[in-house]
Amino acid sequence: MFRGRLVKQKRALEGLTLAMAMLVCQLILILAIGTVWFYLEGPFAGQSSLYGGGMYWVPQALFTLWVLRRKVTKESVGLVLGDFYGGAGIKLVTTAGLFALVFGSGIEVNTVSFFVTYILALVVQWIVSFTLNNHY
Repeated sequence: MFRGRLVKQKRALEGLTLAMAMLVCQLILILAIGTVWFYLEGPFAGQSSLYGGGMYWVPQALFTLWVLRRKVTKESVGLVLGDFYGGAGIKLVTTAGLFALVFGSGIEVNTVSFFVTYILALVVQWIVSFTLNNHY
């Protein structure tokens, strides 16, 4: 009985640790890509790259924090599914709001570095998720 509870707590901790590690790795990747753009194309491209990476990272971080805020138990299984839907909604609204903020407020960006960094952050998330889950 005690061993089963310990295994469940370990799995929950592993999930939380894994999610936070992924967020940190994504942030490091975004900063590295921004640095490369800075050195190759200048400060404007580097800043635009950071905007693009942030445009992906901030909603992803909010989603992760929303989904992992509840301790999973047998009684909370239905609530966890609702948390995923809520997190997806938060991510969608935040992403749309950030795009509207950047492109609607007249902030100038280098579109190539902006979208390349955004897409790379997204693709790396997919690759890491598929690789770590091994279910696809």
